[in-house]
Amino acid sequence: MKLDLEKYKEQLNLLIENPGTVFGLLYPYILVIILAVGLYYLPNIGKVSQQNIPPDIRNVKQVTDLTLKQPQSVPPIDILKMSKPTDELIAKGKVIFNNVCSACHGTEGTGTGPGAAGLNPAPRNFTQNENWINGRTISGMYTTLQEGIPNSGMIAYDYLTLEDKLSVIHFIRSSFMIDPPVDSDSDLESLDQLYNLSAGVELPGQIPTKNAEEFIIEENTSKIKHVDEAISMIKKDSNSSSAKLLNEVTGDLNLALSSLVNSNSWRKSESALVDFLTVNVNQNGFNGSVFNLSNNQWNALYNYLIKII
Repeated sequence: MKLDLEKYKEQLNLLIENPGTVFGLLYPYILVIILAVGLYYLPNIGKVSQQNIPPDIRNVKQVTDLTLKQPQSVPPIDILKMSKPTDELIAKGKVIFNNVCSACHGTEGTGTGPGAAGLNPAPRNFTQNENWINGRTISGMYTTLQEGIPNSGMIAYDYLTLEDKLSVIHFIRSSFMIDPPVDSDSDLESLDQLYNLSAGVELPGQIPTKNAEEFIIEENTSKIKHVDEAISMIKKDSNSSSAKLLNEVTGDLNLALSSLVNSNSWRKSESALVDFLTVNVNQNGFNGSVFNLSNNQWNALYNYLIKII
């Protein structure tokens, strides 16, 4: 037993003095471990790299198309009269608030609607009196609706009519706010002057982007067809003096006809055609020969263009 102990001491000293020998003894075991890890990792590489945490989509904005709106004239209002809440105005304001505002401000006006998640700063809590950017008066709230608040989720609701904005304001003030301040007549008159409320507003119409694109494509398709038909007529009239004259004064016949199709100003008179062709010569498909045309040639060219376009 004593001899075996001495033998182990000698082997231990040898290993300490020669670390390479230790690595050589352990190398097969290390290799086996590496292979085992590799065999596990390769079949599961898709799972290892998979993101198991769902993405935060609270701040992802959903882009919606414009709605179809007809242009309209909004009649003027008497701000001093409409600054007084009525049951009718409050009822109308409630409908607008629920449709437009409650998504962020919540149905209770506390700023906890489903759309409030992720907004910084958070939507206004109408039940609190602190930190109102434009104030809690009718004038201040109207300014907020008209212009929005920069660097926040509060956009401008300038598309609402004058009465709609005041209706929403009356509903918020009567339903959620505690002791809302009263505007002085001078405050309301200043608001009237600032936004010209007593003069009424002309609201432009709008069409959805998709419809606008379809309209542009249809319009351009019609113009292209018009140009193609004119070129066909010119080819049929290739031996006529008018067709020859047109070919002589154009450097790019297709561009020249396209320029004429895209404008009606030249149709007014022969002199209008002269002005149209000479002002943008070369850019409109015509060439410098137009400057050498006689009165008779201008007349013939004008009558021919009116005929084919």
